[in-house]
Amino acid sequence: MTLAIALPLSAARSDTLPDPNGPGDGFLHFPGMPPIPMRPQDRAFDPSGALTPEPGDPARRARVEQAKPATPQTPAEKADAITKALAPRPPLAVVRKRSLDELYTKLAAARDEDEAKGLAELIGSIWMRSDSDTANLLMQRAVTAIEAKNYPLALQVLDRLVDLQPNWPESWNKRASVRFFAGDIDGSMADVDHVLKLEPRHFGALDGMATILQSAGLNKRALEVYRRSLAVYPHQAAVEKIVEKLTLEVEGQGI
Repeated sequence: MTLAIALPLSAARSDTLPDPNGPGDGFLHFPGMPPIPMRPQDRAFDPSGALTPEPGDPARRARVEQAKPATPQTPAEKADAITKALAPRPPLAVVRKRSLDELYTKLAAARDEDEAKGLAELIGSIWMRSDSDTANLLMQRAVTAIEAKNYPLALQVLDRLVDLQPNWPESWNKRASVRFFAGDIDGSMADVDHVLKLEPRHFGALDGMATILQSAGLNKRALEVYRRSLAVYPHQAAVEKIVEKLTLEVEGQGI
């Protein structure tokens, strides 16, 4: 049970209110009175109904301060607040680019595999969203078809999606994957190339391009692209192993 202590009116009208910077021993201290024990869940209120912080509890004092009514704004402050509220919001594309720029910067500086993976997943979640509800719905259908390995249906949906959102890198990237799975290597490479024109930092597309190049025996070019991928997204263990192997084959030395 929580105890609510109403402070004496005489105390509230004098300088004998509990000192929030007091000894911090879990007691309320009033001059001329024995200490009153306070449990963590107890509260004390003055006659006005305001919550009084317990002695020596900075966190609780901070919560009390936050609960106090805000200081009335001056006319100039009100006008400034209204101006900010009415200011046009930046377009979604601008917000999206800012978010990606920040995440890519953090990703390149990631300290370990877990940190890098978490940042890469956040980037991937942004890749998967466009500013069109219709396009997002089509993407969901395409992903469902890919997971079911129904590549003809996935390709049909993605063809429509690319027409609807030609500047959305992920629509091209997903179609590149489907074309690769369906054996259309040239079509896949064309789509990957387009993805990287729209978003040169798309590490998924970089890995895809490097895979195609390696499968075609173009190991030197594949190595270059894999290294570009690692520069964007470090600590990819699988890619690091491939780079080490290709480096030995292409350059005859370890990394």
